[in-house]
Amino acid sequence: MAQFCISFPPPSYQELFDQIKHLKPDFSKLKNLIPLIGLPIPIYIDISQYSNEISQMIQYWQSRLSVKTLMAMIRPMASLLGQSLADLLPKIPFLNISIIELMEMDANVLKQRVKDALDRYGQAFLDALSAFLPLPIYFGLSIPSFEINAMIKALYNMCTSGLMELVTNLIDQVLSKLKINAVLTLPKLPTLKELQTMIIEMIKAKAEAIAGQVIDAFTNEFEAIQHAMQILKMDINAIFAMIQFPQLPAMKFPSPFYPDFSCLAFELREAMQMYMQAMMMAVMEKIVSFVKAVLSILNIQFPSICIDIPDKLDIPDNPNGTEYF
Repeated sequence: MAQFCISFPPPSYQELFDQIKHLKPDFSKLKNLIPLIGLPIPIYIDISQYSNEISQMIQYWQSRLSVKTLMAMIRPMASLLGQSLADLLPKIPFLNISIIELMEMDANVLKQRVKDALDRYGQAFLDALSAFLPLPIYFGLSIPSFEINAMIKALYNMCTSGLMELVTNLIDQVLSKLKINAVLTLPKLPTLKELQTMIIEMIKAKAEAIAGQVIDAFTNEFEAIQHAMQILKMDINAIFAMIQFPQLPAMKFPSPFYPDFSCLAFELREAMQMYMQAMMMAVMEKIVSFVKAVLSILNIQFPSICIDIPDKLDIPDNPNGTEYF
């Protein structure tokens, strides 16, 4: 049994993926991950593919750590200011539950709630998530279990974003109450729309530089990514390495994105959601550092999350990989 622990600042996605990818666990036997990191088991009801499942586990793990870390700061600050958590935490659209209720809910129950909300509200539910869920979810691809999983991750990113806004507001109030002369300055997080636009513009600029002439505009980011991979011979990692927003780090992905299968429509959306999550964690790291340095009087205990994974290699390698179109 191998144990892995993360706390802020957590390892990057690529670092975690490289540490864990060789273990190839049987996720049906890891039901302890349901309450620990909010991971539904089975992750997908109709498919099992270990490197994809490892990737999902890492994303849920990082999301749960982000929310727990933010709540660890919010609770004592709200208490100091005499404010009620119930009043501070907004309800999640269409699900009508708070972030605390989301965290306490069984992950498989949450998955069913998301499916029910999609069935009942349709496009309106997707639109409510669209700041964190690229639409369409996949270009030219429909796998309902993958789509539901993407919606759940969008919910977690929505919660993280909302809690980050709340904690920065509380920090300002606490600094004022304690008469501490300090200012928390944070980089601006890109929106999903800004990320989509940058992907298109950067690939177009690179393609024109190589071609030595103006090329037609891309219709969407998927068309741009296809051009980059087929014509410019770039992969997802090389494409996202070009993306740089002010005061935020570049993000590295494994290359190839998954070692044993390839599906561009799926990889693009995974990369976009992971990128947004990583940028939020980069800003959170600055918040945590500020609180530790300036508001140590609050004696905040920052969480870590440890998971145990059997180290038996119980799934054979597929050296040729699997490709989906």
